Amino acid sequence: MNKHKRQSGVLLHPTALPGPYGIGGIGPHAYCFVDHLSDMGQTLWQILPIGPTDFHNSPYSSMSTFAGNHLLISLDLLVEDGLLDFKMLEGYQAVDLHKIIFNDVINFKLPILKQVGQNFDKKASVEMKISFEQFCIDQSYWLDDYSRYWALKEENDQKSWFEWKLRTVQNTEYVHEAKVIQFLFHNQWHRLRQYCREKGIQIIGDMPIYVGYDSADVCANPELFQLDSEGRMIYQGGCPPCEYQEEGQLWGSPLYNWQNHEKTNFEWWQRRFKKLFEMVDIIRLDHFIGYAKYYRVPITDQTAHDGKWIQAPGDKLFQVLDSTIMDFNVIVEDLGDVTEDIISLRETYHFPGMRVLQFEFGQMSLVKDLPENSVVCTGTHDNDTLLGWFESLPVKSSDGDMLTQNKLLQFFQCTKENIHWEIISYALNTASYTVIIPLQDILGENSSARFNTPGTLSPDNWSWRMEEGKLTQSHKNKLAELTKSHRRNGSAIKNLLKKEIESWK
Repeated sequence: MNKHKRQSGVLLHPTALPGPYGIGGIGPHAYCFVDHLSDMGQTLWQILPIGPTDFHNSPYSSMSTFAGNHLLISLDLLVEDGLLDFKMLEGYQAVDLHKIIFNDVINFKLPILKQVGQNFDKKASVEMKISFEQFCIDQSYWLDDYSRYWALKEENDQKSWFEWKLRTVQNTEYVHEAKVIQFLFHNQWHRLRQYCREKGIQIIGDMPIYVGYDSADVCANPELFQLDSEGRMIYQGGCPPCEYQEEGQLWGSPLYNWQNHEKTNFEWWQRRFKKLFEMVDIIRLDHFIGYAKYYRVPITDQTAHDGKWIQAPGDKLFQVLDSTIMDFNVIVEDLGDVTEDIISLRETYHFPGMRVLQFEFGQMSLVKDLPENSVVCTGTHDNDTLLGWFESLPVKSSDGDMLTQNKLLQFFQCTKENIHWEIISYALNTASYTVIIPLQDILGENSSARFNTPGTLSPDNWSWRMEEGKLTQSHKNKLAELTKSHRRNGSAIKNLLKKEIESWK
């Protein structure tokens, strides 16, 4: 992070941006959102993982840790670039502009992207063809494996790699198609990131601790995971039972063979981090606990009761990364069962940890004593919205220690209608150098706008979208005023980014 600089930003995954094609993307509405961030005095845009998702549609369950999510590709920009005929988009109207219907989006968008991929050599400009060829060379270390995986998924009726009958690509056009689609994503992403830098906005990306079992990463590198001789999982990752999850959590993700990673001096990890740092400015490490120790559950178990904590070589990994990557700029999601070994690992590398106010307020510790080297959030993608959380509290209670609506309203001396703004102001006024606010909290949305409920497979998970025009000038003015009054307008950071951009020219 920009140490010793008071700054703030907004959490919004690109899929939740408005737009006419059923899902948000990295086209015109993303640029408009960057303008909104700048207008509100923000210097950070936090997103979730942007890899291609599996059938659960979760950003944290990806088919590749290196590839980009093709569903985010802007069709409007493809039209502008002469790669797509606008007539193919005429008349299309998403059934619901406020929720993503993933099957509808896939059925509409993927055939269009495939056709663009097939026609790329005919329609692309000379300059774009040269860029594509260079992209294939520069990114070959992951692109070749991913494109082969994409092609074989096509030839095996989209079955998981461990069920494939065909294991040699028969149709090389599928490989070319995959490479073009990935080029289009990365080309559009880097253009958007450049615009962010011009507007003084840094992007906080997200790195899940694990990758999906049915992924190009596991398919191409089985020796890096705890699999048997036939490629089947022996164990899976998860979390032990707790007060919120009586049976614990089973994630269905393969665990790392850390010994083999150490033998290669963590080469796969080095590439993983370097690739993401090419796309974002700051990386949020999801489930930071997993770098110190991981919870191992036998793959045959139906609950997490009989899992076991196993030590992980996080210190060795970060020593290598810290010495090989300049500006190793990360924040860590250190929520959950945080023990001394995790705190020690975080403090050794001075990583800012997360403080979520919904959890902090749970103990009624309503004091501004949060550490400077931390990231304060009103909530995360896994929390209810501020208003939804507030409404879930009892109005009052005879238990003097219990947090209630009345206690919060009394503490902030406000009405229910303004409680979300009071908590946002409280967050911005803390000592923490960095504050992140989910967009839903700025909009004052209730539980219907919750982005994810952990431990569930609800169709509502990951599907919320911002309504066009919902972020009004009034919202923007309010946040801009609070940001300035709490000295988080980030002018020094914006000037630094502008100087960096000028040095490139």
